[in-house]
Amino acid sequence: MSEKDLFIQMPDNSYVMFLPPDMESVRQFRRQLRVSLAQNSFGEDDISQIVLAADEALTNSITANVSNHSEETIICRWRIENSKFTLLILDYGRGLKISETVSDNYEPAPRNLENYLGGIKQHQSDSPGKLPFGGVEKPHKNMGKGLKIIRSLMDTVKILYHNNETITDNPLDNKINGSIVELQFNAENKHKN
Repeated sequence: MSEKDLFIQMPDNSYVMFLPPDMESVRQFRRQLRVSLAQNSFGEDDISQIVLAADEALTNSITANVSNHSEETIICRWRIENSKFTLLILDYGRGLKISETVSDNYEPAPRNLENYLGGIKQHQSDSPGKLPFGGVEKPHKNMGKGLKIIRSLMDTVKILYHNNETITDNPLDNKINGSIVELQFNAENKHKN
């Protein structure tokens, strides 16, 4: 873990990471998240789904910070209670209105993660965007379907916005300082017959 990253594990099964808006941070985040889920007895399929959704959410936050020319630290906080996982990611981008992301072709949770990932790979465009990797801008192909992936893998997805005074789900564009994305996953619900 680099000096720029900070990871804190609390005794109540909650965790916090402070990450720079750089794609290298995603690797450290995934590693810590995967370890914490395994230590809390999540199955490999559940871990893969959670890590993929969390990776997409953090990538969206990094993209938001970069698009807003913000070098502010991104805060990732997660808590694990039995089979329940909750993640909050706070960034300093302009935010993404959930109403702008809902479409008629919304896909339900995947039945087969391998086939779903294959479909995502097919979606990747030939003209990738650019994001910082170790401080150097490099092409990044995974642009455009992140929130759709997240929504299909998680039980609950909420997007809130923060400014100097409040946290709200209905922002005024000129007052947004950033977003707070909340993801929830309950492994027990996923395995009911």
